Amino acid sequence: MNFGERLKQARKNKRLTQLEVARIIGIDDTTISKYENNKSEPDNETLNKLVDLYNIKVDWLHGRENASTVDSKILAGFKKLSDKDQLYILDLIERLEPTIATKKE
Repeated sequence: MNFGERLKQARKNKRLTQLEVARIIGIDDTTISKYENNKSEPDNETLNKLVDLYNIKVDWLHGRENASTVDSKILAGFKKLSDKDQLYILDLIERLEPTIATKKE
């Protein structure tokens, strides 16, 4: 996965549209598209805003780390659950997937 794909994944994990991200960090929404399609890269200030918003690490964006901090915490917490609770969470995720898929990108 490349920089743009990771950036897009991080945005989707937060369930935000490109327009929402652009408004939050104060840039044009077409710029977010350029970042996600590897046509441009953010300057340091914008990069810092994005990693703060998405709660990820710069190293993860650049492929030097396998999972974001949030992903690691979720996985660690999930592993601590009982088998019954894990099945409940998995069922909940499956029921939410259609809602997530229909949310505008």
